Amino acid sequence: MRPKLRTALAALTVAAAVGGGGLLLPAGTAAAAPGPAPAPKADFNGDGFADVVVGTPYAHVGGVKGAGQAVVLFGSATGVAAAERQVLAQGVSGIPDAPEAHDGFGGVSVAGDFDGDGFFDLAVTAHGENAQAGLLTVVWGSKEGLTGAVTLDDPDKLASPTLQNRRTWGGKLAAGDFDGDGRDELVVAASTDATADGVLYTFRNITRSGPRAAPARTQLGFRLTQYLEGIASGDVNGDGRDDLVLAGVVSSLNHYVPGSPAGLLPDAAKPLGAGHEEAVGDINGDGYGDVVIGDRSGGKGGRILVAYGSAAGPSATPVVIDQNTPGVPGASEQGDDFGVSVAFGDVDGDGYQDLAVGSHGESLDPVPLAGGVHVFRGSAAGLVTGTGVQAVNRTSAGVPGDARRAEQFGIEVLLTDANEDGRADLVVGASDADGVNSGSVTYLPSNGAKVGAPGARLILPAQAGLTATPGLAFGAHFAR
Repeated sequence: MRPKLRTALAALTVAAAVGGGGLLLPAGTAAAAPGPAPAPKADFNGDGFADVVVGTPYAHVGGVKGAGQAVVLFGSATGVAAAERQVLAQGVSGIPDAPEAHDGFGGVSVAGDFDGDGFFDLAVTAHGENAQAGLLTVVWGSKEGLTGAVTLDDPDKLASPTLQNRRTWGGKLAAGDFDGDGRDELVVAASTDATADGVLYTFRNITRSGPRAAPARTQLGFRLTQYLEGIASGDVNGDGRDDLVLAGVVSSLNHYVPGSPAGLLPDAAKPLGAGHEEAVGDINGDGYGDVVIGDRSGGKGGRILVAYGSAAGPSATPVVIDQNTPGVPGASEQGDDFGVSVAFGDVDGDGYQDLAVGSHGESLDPVPLAGGVHVFRGSAAGLVTGTGVQAVNRTSAGVPGDARRAEQFGIEVLLTDANEDGRADLVVGASDADGVNSGSVTYLPSNGAKVGAPGARLILPAQAGLTATPGLAFGAHFAR
């Protein structure tokens, strides 16, 4: 499972005040007019509102322990709420196979329009299926929601996996238009302990029935991490095609792999900084996607690396930001895990992508491991760090709920416009590693300047149709 579910060990008091200061600037960046607001990131029922998928691989299904479920929270004019939902599991809604113990359905998922019908679809993995060989399913979007599915088999399935040499098919998923043909493709990689270099499998024009073309196979020149994380997509070099950022196993070093008319180009890969979480978004509105890497183990209490994009790809010298950066609320302490989650979205509607960074090990004196999130503003000059950084936690105004020991608020974050007002809302997951509670999802809408405005709500597992059990970790996995 993702190491993000482990409990952090240190304590920190999160400061609520925002200090003065300036910007962390990309070298040579000129002011540029921001582009139009992006389309909804995941609209499964075609109503124009972005939806949120909360994967819950530890969920019990009909008494089957750890079979796994995925909860779809549908967007609306009032954002996301537990009442408007769909709960997915194997054996329901046309999804093949049946729930089995520790299948882990929902632990990895990504949204994209894979059949080109105008509805977003959901690729979702049951990573524990078949003794951790994994089972990958694409569930189809429609006016009625997600229904019907196909299974995508592993072309290179190991005949005799061992603990030292195994692969979990679908352990890493990314969606994007990597060849520039105007349609989403699905990139799949195996999460593996094997010593071989990684391989990417690109599925194009996935059909609901009939013969299906074999995926394009891209051999990488580096090994991928064994974790169910470490992949992101976006157009970094501004050529109209999406690129990939992937975490490698050696020193957790990330690599940039550009797209092309022929697909992904591993021979043009460039090394980036270390970290397990990645996101791509245009911070400064110059038309190039910027890469943010969350390095929760870096420095004293975690950090993020910001590599600004250009026609030549991401900068080779990323800007480093942590809680000791002037203007960033708090202070870096061991175990904060600042950078455990990262996500882009335009919170204030100015056309520049803003950034949310989770730190699930943060402590709110005297509550250890309560967790927190920082929201940074994008601007023509780059990511703003000196002023206006919003610290969000259970003690913040407009945030429902109370600070609780080991809640790990911020273990997962998402910025998406769930109410279609032109501004991204913040969705925060909390895993509740206290052994008693079961996790939660907090929806914090934007008021045009910051998140946490009226309309915020706390969603608990029972409200979302799940059986609340210790260790459920509802909120630890969001679809991208």
